[in-house]
Amino acid sequence: MMKRLTSYFRQWRDSADGIAAVEFAMLLPVLVIIFFGLVETSNAMTVNRKVAISANTLADLAAQSEKLYEADLDDLFEGVMTIVEPNDPTGMELRLVSVVLDGDGDPIVHWSRDRTGSEPYTAGADYASLDDNTVLSTHGSLIVVEMVYTYTPGLTSHFIKSPITFERESIRWPRLTSRVQLCDDEDVCTT
Repeated sequence: MMKRLTSYFRQWRDSADGIAAVEFAMLLPVLVIIFFGLVETSNAMTVNRKVAISANTLADLAAQSEKLYEADLDDLFEGVMTIVEPNDPTGMELRLVSVVLDGDGDPIVHWSRDRTGSEPYTAGADYASLDDNTVLSTHGSLIVVEMVYTYTPGLTSHFIKSPITFERESIRWPRLTSRVQLCDDEDVCTT
C-alpha cells in the first residue's frame, strides 16, 4: 500500500498536465492590468497632444489678425474646442490674452477674453505668467493662450478617482501688426 501511494505521489509530482492552465490563470490578471494601463496611457497622451494643438492653434489664429472682434473670438473658441473632441470639452478653460509692456518695462494685460466671453484679467493689470519678459518689446505685444483641460479616464475612472489636469500656455507674436486689437461690434478697438 505504501509503495502504491508513493508511486501515485511521484506520478502526481512529475505530471505536467495543467501547468499551462495554472500559469495562465496566474498571469492573466497581470496581463489585463498592463493592457488596460497601456490603453489609458495612450488615451491620456492623445488628449495631452490635442490640448497642445488646441492652444497652439488658437494662439496662431489670433496672431494672424490685425483686429479681433468679440464675435470672432466666440468662433475661434468653438473651433478650438472641436479639436479636443470626441472628449468632453465642457471642463476646458481657455483664455486669450494680449500682453504689452508698461512704461516701467513690466508686462501688463492689453486685453483678455475667456471662452465664456468674460474678461479674466483686467486691462492694465500686471501679467506675471510669462517665463521670459525679454520677448516683449515696447512697441509690440504678445498673444498668450492659457488652456486648462481636465481629463477623466474612461475605462479606469472606477479605480482612479482623480482626473488628470493638462495645462498649456502658447505664445505668439502678432504677424500683421505690432499689436492685435480687440474690437467690439461698433468697431471701437483697444489702444
